[in-house]
Amino acid sequence: MFQSVKILFLTIVVITIAKSADAAQKCQKKPHHDSFVCVCTEKRCDTIDPLKRTDNDVIQIYESTRAGKRFARRIQKFGYNVKVLYAENRNLTIDRKQKFQEIIGFGGSFSDAASLGIGSLSKKLQHQVLSAYYGKKGIEYSVGRVVIAGSDFSNRPYTYDESPWDWNLVNYSFVEEDTKYKIPQLLLAQELSNIKLKYFASSWAPPAWLKTNNKLNHGGGLHEAPGSIFYKTYAKYLLKFFDGYKAAGIDWWGMTIQNEPATGFDPWFPWNTCAFSPETERDFLKKDLGPTMEAAGYTPENFNIMVLDHNRNLLPAWADKIFKDPEASRYAKGTGVHWYGNAVSSVKIYDDLHALHPDKFIFATEACTSGPDGDRTGLGNWTIGEEYAHDILRDLKHWVTGWTDWNLVLDMVGGPNWVQNYQSAPIIVNAEKNEFYKNPSFYAMGHFSKFLPPKSVRIGILPEIIVNPDSDQFQAGAFERPDGGIVVIIINSRDANQLVTITDTERWTVKINVEPHSFNSLLYY
Repeated sequence: MFQSVKILFLTIVVITIAKSADAAQKCQKKPHHDSFVCVCTEKRCDTIDPLKRTDNDVIQIYESTRAGKRFARRIQKFGYNVKVLYAENRNLTIDRKQKFQEIIGFGGSFSDAASLGIGSLSKKLQHQVLSAYYGKKGIEYSVGRVVIAGSDFSNRPYTYDESPWDWNLVNYSFVEEDTKYKIPQLLLAQELSNIKLKYFASSWAPPAWLKTNNKLNHGGGLHEAPGSIFYKTYAKYLLKFFDGYKAAGIDWWGMTIQNEPATGFDPWFPWNTCAFSPETERDFLKKDLGPTMEAAGYTPENFNIMVLDHNRNLLPAWADKIFKDPEASRYAKGTGVHWYGNAVSSVKIYDDLHALHPDKFIFATEACTSGPDGDRTGLGNWTIGEEYAHDILRDLKHWVTGWTDWNLVLDMVGGPNWVQNYQSAPIIVNAEKNEFYKNPSFYAMGHFSKFLPPKSVRIGILPEIIVNPDSDQFQAGAFERPDGGIVVIIINSRDANQLVTITDTERWTVKINVEPHSFNSLLYY
């Protein structure tokens, strides 16, 4: 009898320990600014369990709030009436019959700063950082942007071939940032992911000897014109990057032609750049870059080249100039956009571009910001998280197919950055203490990336516009996942609770409370 009880007790203990080890870990809070960060150490780091299919009569609600929640999960039955005091009322109607764009994915960038920051931690924490982003118990990013050579977020300005007039690029070579940091981290991220990741790359500047000002910064473009030896050498230079990483085991989804090409016309621009006009980009693509990449196996069928990779105020004219050319259009699959300058340009620009070229995708390729003076990293800054969430949802509701953050991680000053352009990132690493901090922007990203896997589709929701599509404090969007689940994402930046009545035209109605200053991802089947 005693032996049986002992065996039963041990069995219960083992099962309990196993369940505990598998359960989502809670946030270790550290107050900062108007909210807090979640501290990750070798012993403890918060996680979010893989999403589960539920019965058809319930809705799963995941909440992150300024006041204290991070991916808090609750389940509510359809038809249950919530009573909330002092709430503003909202009504949303989901229409599955209305189908819009397919989602490509969400992710962040493997800059030098990000990769060096990850590499400054212990091996265990390096694994945890990439697991937090790409793992099944993380926010499940599906996209990674890779910087070709240096950017401002490097320790120094550099390229892969500093030997003037090396037309055959015999002195081309990768640096430690590639071989020791970026490539191993890209391989680990892919290993941790349940899906094939979409890696794309962007160049900030060609070697200085190819440029008119013989400098990596302070503006300047390539010598001569597309079709010349300068442009053809640059195309080969870019190809060598893709081939080198591919030989190391990295599979490529695509590239942008040039990071922020319009900055190259500014003779005072402080960091790496190269000038391209839409006409120059068009001709470079059809005469040099496109044919060079295609001949090496990076074809329009398996490789996605994006134009622009700059602010939306340059649209739709920039992309239209390229897409209207049949030769260039064959190589160009979509448009890359950055969020800088959004305050002076309407999100409706994307509607105009989509109307002109519905066969070309629009994809957000970079965004970052900084905290107030004295705290550029924005530790615990909920407002930055709200900026992320609103911009992502606003974009998705206007034909954008996904969203890529800038640096995956930065250090405690918001770098390294060789021109001191320090910024915030969703994860800030503290190498001295061997720990890292998840900012509110990490959770803002996760409320999209975790719930909207590639091939999800935006569906109808009414009202589409609450007040102003460029400045609403309350937003909602609806999507259908590949597994048939319906996701409703609600961002509430108001100071009051919102009592939201959601009606699915093919199902039933549910009332839920949405807390002030919160990100909410709702999932039902």
